Amino acid sequence: MDIVWTTRRRLIVFGLVCVAITFLQYQLSHGIVTAISSTNEQFLSEIPLKALRSFQSNEQCDDTLIAADHMLSSISIQGSSSVFLGEYVLFTVVLFNGYGIQKDTGGDQLRARLYNNVLKAYTPGTIFDHDNGTYTVAVQALWTGQAQLQVEILYTKEVMIPTIRLRRTWDCTNTFAVFSNNALTEKTACGPDYKTVLKYSKRSKVCDFSYWNKSLKWFCVEPSNNLTCYHWSSIARNWENYTSDLSKCEEELSQRDPDSSIPSKISIQIRPRANGTTPYTAFEDARIPCSSYNRTALWFKVKPTGYFYKNKWILTHCKGIKHFQTDCFRNKTVLFWGDSTLHQWFKYLKKQLHTGRKYVCKRSNGPSDWRTHTTCYYKEYNLTLSFFGHNIPVSRFSKPNLQSMFEIIGFEEFIKSKSPQKHEFLLVINLYSHLQQYNYNHFTSHMMEIKKSLERIFAMKYNVNVFIKLPHTYRRVKDIKWKIRQNDFIGFIYTSIMRKVFKGLYHRVTVLDQKDATIAIRSFPLHPSNEIVREMVLQFLSYACKSY
Repeated sequence: MDIVWTTRRRLIVFGLVCVAITFLQYQLSHGIVTAISSTNEQFLSEIPLKALRSFQSNEQCDDTLIAADHMLSSISIQGSSSVFLGEYVLFTVVLFNGYGIQKDTGGDQLRARLYNNVLKAYTPGTIFDHDNGTYTVAVQALWTGQAQLQVEILYTKEVMIPTIRLRRTWDCTNTFAVFSNNALTEKTACGPDYKTVLKYSKRSKVCDFSYWNKSLKWFCVEPSNNLTCYHWSSIARNWENYTSDLSKCEEELSQRDPDSSIPSKISIQIRPRANGTTPYTAFEDARIPCSSYNRTALWFKVKPTGYFYKNKWILTHCKGIKHFQTDCFRNKTVLFWGDSTLHQWFKYLKKQLHTGRKYVCKRSNGPSDWRTHTTCYYKEYNLTLSFFGHNIPVSRFSKPNLQSMFEIIGFEEFIKSKSPQKHEFLLVINLYSHLQQYNYNHFTSHMMEIKKSLERIFAMKYNVNVFIKLPHTYRRVKDIKWKIRQNDFIGFIYTSIMRKVFKGLYHRVTVLDQKDATIAIRSFPLHPSNEIVREMVLQFLSYACKSY
């Protein structure tokens, strides 16, 4: 049974840093929203309207009690708590501040999900901000039996505003290069803007490392004392002054417990469909293979892409792979270029492929982690599996003569060296966690250069299928020096930047949006569990494999 939705849309355009990012958000009318079943899904923004208006503000909060308080807020269901499988259920959320007064503005970021821990079933909800302190949660009933609703006030507006302000004003002088030669050592400032670096250091010369850093210009102050740019041996970072302009109110709110669920207890009973069929879940029989799904549509998915049932991620829009299959990898090169969260995918595939098979792996000199280039070859499948860590900025590490480590960091050069006209490539790109603290124009510069590389690859008519892993959500941050939690909603903004930058390549680049999975299961660490990584990789293979 389908719910009839009505909607009106408002276009919001706002500038952030040097990049204009277009956000469009639905407004609610008569208490019911119809974005869920609309074909124009791109008009829904992930960022609340009021927060967008406030992001440009330098205003600081001075009273923690004016922020939304999850313990005083409430949830109620619209309509019956007994629904049919596949129906959408609507809930109303009303936020109250610490004084017990209902809020009259929007902008707080909420997360919602339906769950059944016994069935290990979890699905995220879609949230609509009325901009008056009330919100509508729309969530689809996707399995039969019981389900409970959970809504969290993950980030109040008063925390989101300084998070954006810090990234807008931070001059990126936190990264340093250490130059060493025998007993001589010197540390100098680095960054993507040489003028800022020189101003900060009061020096006149820089080492230009842009030629190997590929997708982002990078400069470090030239060392003195008989040291040269070639003596670069390590990278260091210091966040000491990053949060120096936080008000006491902002600092206190940023340290709130990340478990901020609204205490209202709401359960629903999901019945089999009225037509007499009795499936356990709503999308067990999706017919369109994910490998044949419209790639452009994936860039603008608003409805959740899937849900967990019995700890398995089920895609709702296409038929995905449920088990690891080696036949997909025959006569291919699979190249990962990204950070440690993508390296988890590489390790998972290695573990699956290593079992009972002959292989040869080679690792370049460097740290024994994701920053080291590793390539494995499996003769049985004529498969090359390779991982490159992305370029700077990255977390601190040391190595004699760092330049040699980055000489082949570019995925474009690697592909061209492997006769790609005769060989099929699967290229997976991920760039996120190490850039979260920086100004947004640095991330945008990265993405624009990556797009240029992909355009050159496509122009050569290489047999390359490209995938971009979008940011997933997480809660836990271990570095207390930042004082403010490293808000994962930055990933929503980065996703919007990528949508803007890659316009024109939607049909050539497949996006892997897995934040629905991490929201549904409430994943806390930056590095997801092995079970979640498995489902992420299977989603990737669902689009990459032609048949299964």
